[in-house]
Amino acid sequence: MSNFRNAQLQANPARINTLSLGIICVLVLVLIMQIWLLTVALNESLNGNNAVKWPGFWASVALFFSGAALIRYLPGPLRVPIRPVARESFRDAPLAWRTLAISTVSLALAFAVWFMWSAIPLRLNKAGFALSSQQLFWLTAVPVLLGSFLRIPYGLIVSTFGSRRSFAVVTLALLLPCVATGLAVRSPSTPYWVLLACAALTGIAGANFSTSMGVVNLWFPKQVQGTALGINGLGNLGVTIAQFAIPVVIGISIMRPIDLPASHPPLHLENAAFVWIPFVLLCAALIWFGTKDFPTEPKSLASQLAAGKRLHTWVLSTLYFLTFGCFVAMGASLPLIIHSIFAEAPGGAPNPLIFAPLAAAVATFMRPVGGWLADKAGAGLITSISLGTMALGGFSLSAFTEANEFPGFFSFVVLICAAAGLGNGSIFKIIPHVLPKEAGAAIGIVSCLGALGGFFPPLLLGWTMEHYDSPALAYCGMAAFALLCLGLNGWFYHRVSSESHC
Repeated sequence: MSNFRNAQLQANPARINTLSLGIICVLVLVLIMQIWLLTVALNESLNGNNAVKWPGFWASVALFFSGAALIRYLPGPLRVPIRPVARESFRDAPLAWRTLAISTVSLALAFAVWFMWSAIPLRLNKAGFALSSQQLFWLTAVPVLLGSFLRIPYGLIVSTFGSRRSFAVVTLALLLPCVATGLAVRSPSTPYWVLLACAALTGIAGANFSTSMGVVNLWFPKQVQGTALGINGLGNLGVTIAQFAIPVVIGISIMRPIDLPASHPPLHLENAAFVWIPFVLLCAALIWFGTKDFPTEPKSLASQLAAGKRLHTWVLSTLYFLTFGCFVAMGASLPLIIHSIFAEAPGGAPNPLIFAPLAAAVATFMRPVGGWLADKAGAGLITSISLGTMALGGFSLSAFTEANEFPGFFSFVVLICAAAGLGNGSIFKIIPHVLPKEAGAAIGIVSCLGALGGFFPPLLLGWTMEHYDSPALAYCGMAAFALLCLGLNGWFYHRVSSESHC
C-alpha cells in the first residue's frame, strides 16, 4: 500500500469526505469539458472547418487521461483484488463441457444465419435489384427486431420444457429463414416488402442466443459460470463466418438465378441462405444425441416472469443494450458504413467484407476473456473498464470520418469492439450473481434488450449519413450513452459498499 493510502487511512474522516467531494467535482468538470470540446470540434467539422478537429481530439485525450490519473487520489481502495469464490459441486463435468462445445458451435451457426442479411444487401443492386441506401439499411436492421423480442420466450422455455428439447427445436427452426431468404433473393422482381419480411424472419436465429445461454448456465457452477458463458459467447463468431463465407458462396452456381439481366454478373445470392441448411440439420442432431436435459424441476412461465419485476434486470439490460447492441450494430452496419464513407479512400476503397468481419471477430474473442476476468477480478470492475473504453472510443471515432482517415477509423472500431466484447462477457457473469433464482428469464430479458440495442444504431447511422454525409453524430451519441452506463455500473456493481457489488 502506498504512503498516500496509509495517510488516507489515518486521516480525519471529515477531511477524507471533503477530499472526496473536491476530487469528484474536478472529475465532473473534466468530463464536462471533454464533452464540450468534442462537441465543438464535431460541429466545426460538420460545417466544413477541419482546422480544430485534430487539436480538439488530442486535447480531449489529454483530459481523459488527466481524469483517470485523478481517480487514484480518491480515498478507499479502487483496485479489487483477486478474491476466493465459494466453490459449488460440479456434477457431470464431462457432459457439461460437451454440452458447452455443442452449444457454442450451434450458436455460431445461429449467428451466421442471423447476420446473412448484413452481407446480402451489399450485393442486391449488383444482382439486378434497385434499392435506395435507406432501404438497404432497413434490411440490415429489421432482423434484429424479431430476434430481440423472441429472446424472452426463448429464455423461458429452457427451464419449462428442458434444455435438450428446447435447443433442438429452436435450432431446427433456422430452416425457415434459410429457405425463405434463398427463394426471395433469386429474382430481382421480388417486391421489397417480401425482402423485408424475409429479413425480419431471419431474426428468429438471433433469439437462439437466450436458449443457448440458458442451457449453459444450468450446467456450470458459479465459480466457472463467467468463463463458461464467455466461451459460449464465441458463438458470436458466426457473424464473421457469415461475412467471410457469403462473398465466396454467392459466386458458385447451385441454382440458376431468375430474371437476372444480361448486363449483370452471375451472382447466386440464394447460396447465402441455402448454404446453412445442412449445418442446421447437423447441429440439431448433435444437440439431440449429444446432450441431455438438465435434471431439475420444470418451472412455470409465471414464476420466471418475476424477473421482470427486479431492478437489476433492467439495469443489466441497459448495460447490455450498449455492449451487445454495439457488437450487433458494428456487425450489421459496418460494411455499409465503410462502403459509403471510404469509397474514395486514397489507394483504393477498403473491402468492407474483409474489415467488418475482423472487427466482429475481435469482439467475439474478447467475450470469454471478459467472463474469465470477471471470475477472477470482479465483474463490476471489468464492466467499468469496458464501458469507459467504449465512451473514449466513441468520442474518438467521430474524428475519423473523412475518406483519407480509414486507418484511424478502423483502429478505434476495433478498440470499441474489443471493449464491447469484454463487457458482454462480464455482464453475463453478473446476472446469475444478482438474480440466481430467475437467471433463465433474466437472461432472456437482458439479451432481448441487448439485441434491440443493435436495431437503432443502423437506423441512426443511416439518418446521419443521409442528412450530414457523416456518422460522427451517431458515434458521439453512443459515447454519451456509454458514460451513462458507466455511472449505473459504478453505482450498482463496482462500488465496494453496494449490496450487489460483484
